[in-house]
Amino acid sequence: MSADGQFVIIGSGPAGIAAAITAIGDGFPAERITILEKGGRHDESRVSGFGGAGANSDGKLVLESEIGGELETYVGGEMPGLIEDVLGLYLDFLEQPARERYEGMRGRFRDERAGARIQRACIRAGLAYIPGDIIPLGTASCRRVVDGWFEFLRDRGVRVLLETRVSHFGAGGDGWRVTCEDGGALEARWLLAAPGRSGHQFLVQNLDEIGLDTVHGPIDIGVRVETDADLTRPLTDVTWEFKLRGMIEGEPVRTFCVCPEGSVLVERYDTDLLAVNGQTLPERETGRTNFAVLHTINLDEPCDRPNELAQLYIRTANILGARNPIVQTWPRFEARRRSRWSDIEKCFIRPTLDRALPGDIRLALNAKSCRVLEAFMRALDSDGLLEGLCSNRTLLYAPEAKLYTIRPAHLTEHLESERENLFFAGDGSGVTRGLVQASASGIVVGREVARRAAS
Repeated sequence: MSADGQFVIIGSGPAGIAAAITAIGDGFPAERITILEKGGRHDESRVSGFGGAGANSDGKLVLESEIGGELETYVGGEMPGLIEDVLGLYLDFLEQPARERYEGMRGRFRDERAGARIQRACIRAGLAYIPGDIIPLGTASCRRVVDGWFEFLRDRGVRVLLETRVSHFGAGGDGWRVTCEDGGALEARWLLAAPGRSGHQFLVQNLDEIGLDTVHGPIDIGVRVETDADLTRPLTDVTWEFKLRGMIEGEPVRTFCVCPEGSVLVERYDTDLLAVNGQTLPERETGRTNFAVLHTINLDEPCDRPNELAQLYIRTANILGARNPIVQTWPRFEARRRSRWSDIEKCFIRPTLDRALPGDIRLALNAKSCRVLEAFMRALDSDGLLEGLCSNRTLLYAPEAKLYTIRPAHLTEHLESERENLFFAGDGSGVTRGLVQASASGIVVGREVARRAAS
């Protein structure tokens, strides 16, 4: 394929899909767009495949510029408009009744009086509350959106090459050359690298080979907490996704990805790395709420491969669980004793993830993270917050980690690198950390490519 006029996108997560749909909407010829995706149409890994991790799991739209990444530092005042565009990107692919229902949720989970009450409780507990306007699509609705995206791109002639692994990209001819593991190659005038979190190692290798300056971001490691939904209702009924943050021993720790009436599930980064996540199916209430508690670790010199620490945690937990997630009751975690089946049976709630095996999460985590997570959990168990959390009504799952630790050091407001017509977007690029901002970053690139093609 000649590079002339071709737009190639690596990764079919929210960023890559948004870039393609936006470019088409702005007049770019759909038949000149190719999307390369290492996963399948409905990929069991949940971190690969068409739609990507966030759109194929819980599908929460957090409509706040300060939550979910640093995109605002690149686009500035464009951020509010981009969030509205992202909302349209999702809701426009739903049938009218569902669209109206979700549109009616605007502001529902950003009640100022409830927020003030939660903030006061956080102050007493030594925490901070980050209010956010949220529309919880849920897994089923978000997958209908993803199906709509796929049909839109296919019907307009976009080449979506699934189960196609990219091995390398670099300068070639009068643009960019992308080489696939099956020996195929494509040339592009414009290239967007949006490989998602599971494509981190691929991105590290290629950024080094083409000589781009890079910077490391933090890593997030922790546990997924599962507890009685009645215990969390004082927060989830008014916020759905409670964003609580703390500083323990000078270390940042936070809640993330709250799934009311949800279940814990497995996500697979590759054949060797298995982690846990959560989802909510509104039509299938479980009586449980799960959420991540993540310790954010900033590593500087001499560490030059911080992502490997997160991978080591995942790998160690996988060994302890015989390639299964670990589950531990809070009382056993607190007592520094591993859980056994007898402990799980005595717990007041049953695990929603059947394949999780009882074990000792502390053996996989480092000592500092264990102290930080334990202290943060105790702070959450406070008057006006999650009273009763630190009890035999709570389970902890491992490993829970987020991989997004490297990004190009220099990106423009269009997310273009130092190399002309080479763009980066999404969580794998280190620019975003969530569904809305990942989608917004794709919109930014799609618009710019369409503008350049028309000029």
